[in-house]
Order: sequence, then structure tokens, then C-alpha cells
Amino acid sequence: MRYRLGWTARIRSEEIILSNEPVDSTRANSICVGIDGSPDEAGAVRWAVRLAQLQHSHIHLVHALPSVEWVFGDTVFAARQGLDSELHHVGQGYLDKAVRLVNELDPDIEVQSSISDASSVELMKSLSANASMMVLTSVESGPLRDFAFGYSIVEMVNAAQCPVLAWRPRTDENMSETLPIVVGVDGSEPSRRALAAAFELADTLSAALIAVHVGAVREKDELDYGGAVDWQHLREAERTWLQKIVDPLREKYPSVQATTQSSGSTVARELRALSAAAQVIVVGSRGRGRLSGAILGSVSQNLIHHAECPVLVVH
Repeated sequence: MRYRLGWTARIRSEEIILSNEPVDSTRANSICVGIDGSPDEAGAVRWAVRLAQLQHSHIHLVHALPSVEWVFGDTVFAARQGLDSELHHVGQGYLDKAVRLVNELDPDIEVQSSISDASSVELMKSLSANASMMVLTSVESGPLRDFAFGYSIVEMVNAAQCPVLAWRPRTDENMSETLPIVVGVDGSEPSRRALAAAFELADTLSAALIAVHVGAVREKDELDYGGAVDWQHLREAERTWLQKIVDPLREKYPSVQATTQSSGSTVARELRALSAAAQVIVVGSRGRGRLSGAILGSVSQNLIHHAECPVLVVH
């Protein structure tokens, strides 16, 4: 990975120690936060700081410089140096603001901060190899944000090798810490990994957990079942199946209050509705059946851009 500028800020009380050595990797157990100047970015940084406090993690703040040629074309070749300098200056300002916020929230957290001229997807691939989690804001706001982390957020999620939290603000942010973690389960391996990650997150945040299976839809599927369907029995069978998947993790995390539910709907509709009363929605990167394509298709895009809480995608 090529970095135009890299520096490390270690914060202890009021002191910030800077190093001119390039930053070319993420420390293990770091929480990486994409910094692009969006209005809701402070919320994402606060969320990352809270998790870092509970996990005793480091934070890596990173800004990806937009490509001058991609944005403006060849007509600005003569002015490229000035544009590069201006974009770098703007990006550094975003990072400085984020570092100050981390310092205000917890001066004992170690912070690594860097600017890269790699594409956002290349940056995601490289940084996520060692990170414990990537945190990105998922609300479009302004050209620089769109160039770096905006409309390509689904592509970035797919490129990651670690869980990615697409952070979205809540209207009742003060109440969010008391809400449950909601996870979609369809029995596929990615959804089982999502369930395990959801339990771990719930344990870390001291939150309750709701495991959700989206099963057959009465209006849509009744003909497939031959018309006469015992929906109550079907729902009970789905909940029993889900319970068997959840029970081993309940034993592993006895402090997590876990419940299960099965409903007939579409995945996007059900999980989006549940996000109104959730702290985080957790989904696997790929599923099967009704969760199939949860990242590559419309379901993930719906949740990432329209859920009423952050969305954690687990690979």
C-alpha cells in the first residue's frame, strides 16, 4: 500500500506525540474508522471509542484521498499538484478533528492516523487484514464523501476481510445503549458466523440479543405449500430449528439474554423494521434462501442505507 503521509498519534492526557514514519499497516486488534468529513462522522468515532474502551483496543483513523483524474479528468493535469495539496489539506483536517474527538472522549486510547492515495477498496482490503473491525459512515453527504466512502460502501464491505460496521445515527441516540443486538440467521455458514459475532458483541456491550429467522411468507408462499398450511406449526418448527443453532452460543455467553423469533416477511422488510428498536443489526456477508445476496444484492444496500441503527456485516 502506498501512503502519501502517515503518522501515529499516541494520546496520553494532553500530550500528542507524532512520528514522521509512514504508516503502512494496521495493528492487530485495532478498530479502523473511515474518516471523510461527513456530518455524522462524530457518531461513528464515538461508537468506535466505546467499543475500544470495552475491548481494550487501539483505533486507526484513515482517510482515502479521492483520485484527481477520476473526479476531474485530464483537463486538470497542469493544476494537479495544487489539487493534490488541497485535498490532502482537507483530509488532514478531517483526521485532526477526529483525533481531537478521541482525545476528548478517552485520552488513554492509542490512535493511529493516516492518509492514503490508494483507492478506498484497496485500502479496505489492506487494512481489514489485521483489523478487528472496520467502521464506516453510511449516509451520503457531499462530493468528497461520495468519492471516498459514499456510493461504493457496498463494494468496500465486500472487499473487507473483517467485520464492517456501517454506522447510521439513531434519532434516540441516548437510548441506544439499552437496546438489543438483532441478528439475521438462515443456517448458512456466514449467518452462523454473524450469530457468533452478534453474541460476542452483545456480551461486550452488555446487551440483549434477538436471533431472527425470516421464514415462509403466508401471502407469497401459500400456493407453494399447496394452499392448506398450518402456519402456527410451521413457525414453531422454525423457532425450534433456530433454537438449536442458538443454544450452543447461549451456553458460551451465559450473561447474554438471548431470544429467538421466526416471522414470515422479506428479509429487508423484517430487519429494517426491527432496526427501529435495535442497537445494531448483524448480518452475514452471504446467505442462502431469503438471506441470499445479503451484501451483493438489494437487502444489504437497503439496510446499509436505510436501517435505523448501525449494520454490522460479518464475513
